[in-house]
Amino acid sequence: MTDGTLATDAAAAKPAPAGHSLLALAMRRLLRNRAAVAGSIVLALITLFCVAGPWLSPHPYDRVYRSYVAMPPSLELYPKESALAGAMGEALERARLAMADFSVDGDSFRVTLRSDRPIDPRNTRYIERLDEFADPRVVETLDEGRTLVVAGRVNRQLFLMGTDRSGRDLMTRIMVGGRISLLVGLLATFVSLVIGVAYGAIAGFAGGRVDNLMMRFVDVLYSLPFVFFVILLVVYFGRDFVLIFVAIGAVEWLDMARIVRGQTLALKRREFVQAAEALGVGTGGILRRHIVPNLLGPVVVFVTLMVPKIILLESFLSFLGLGVQAPLTSWGVLISEGAANIQSAPYLIIFPSIFFVATLFALNFIGDGLRDALDPRDR
Repeated sequence: MTDGTLATDAAAAKPAPAGHSLLALAMRRLLRNRAAVAGSIVLALITLFCVAGPWLSPHPYDRVYRSYVAMPPSLELYPKESALAGAMGEALERARLAMADFSVDGDSFRVTLRSDRPIDPRNTRYIERLDEFADPRVVETLDEGRTLVVAGRVNRQLFLMGTDRSGRDLMTRIMVGGRISLLVGLLATFVSLVIGVAYGAIAGFAGGRVDNLMMRFVDVLYSLPFVFFVILLVVYFGRDFVLIFVAIGAVEWLDMARIVRGQTLALKRREFVQAAEALGVGTGGILRRHIVPNLLGPVVVFVTLMVPKIILLESFLSFLGLGVQAPLTSWGVLISEGAANIQSAPYLIIFPSIFFVATLFALNFIGDGLRDALDPRDR
């Protein structure tokens, strides 16, 4: 047996290298893009913060704390010890009672009430209405009811990002606003994706007069002023959360339709489409099996760039007062409220803007990474 024969046998016995699919190669290129990976991590953290945060927050998003209006961000618990006696005195003054003694021991308080007449124990509701105190109860009655000793607990609150002008926790409202903004971005993008892909693929594949007629209809819709269209919807149907999807979805699918049409015009001249036509495959089958699957690359990239654009549109509508209704909120509404109080309370616009800008940057980085990963000719 010669050396050449041994080499041939060894080469035949060596297993062939495992192949990789186009999706696996695209994922490998995407993971090498540090900006896209960082954007994905940031977007995942913001989504988790907005989705799970309101369930874990001790403050309901619509709870109004009258004692904590426009409180700045703080790592210390409210109320401050120096403010407890004053708050108790104001409550008893409304109840027309005198405060003889007041003391705080940790998270418990004890106050002595006095009056010239017997005191109705139900007057403790004036104390319960305060945000600083909770669970007041009469523990001792003296002087035939003219002196009451009331005990309870101090209601400690933590506002990491402060409160707004209505006394609502800003961090919880940012979480709920993120839910609305992300939901609008995703659902409106999905509506635009479905309509735009179907419309553009049909127009591009049909060609001729059908294509010309369908795209002239798109041009007519492009000429309609977007804000005027939204105002008409609000006037006729009232402010509704669903109108945001209708208004944005009725406009944003136009860009998707044009992109898909251009890609379809190039794909329908490819050999595999001509082979399918020669085999007798119908128009619907060609669109479903050959055209649309080959559009996924540019469509996915465009979707990642459309989501931040739609979030910006929703924020613009909310900034104009045409968005969600109170007590619901969105990042656009919060930024609008913060802009109105930027001099007296700048934190009201700083915190929502941080989350808003971080989300937009993350989505744009992901879109750029997908573009490079799905189109290796650009590398």
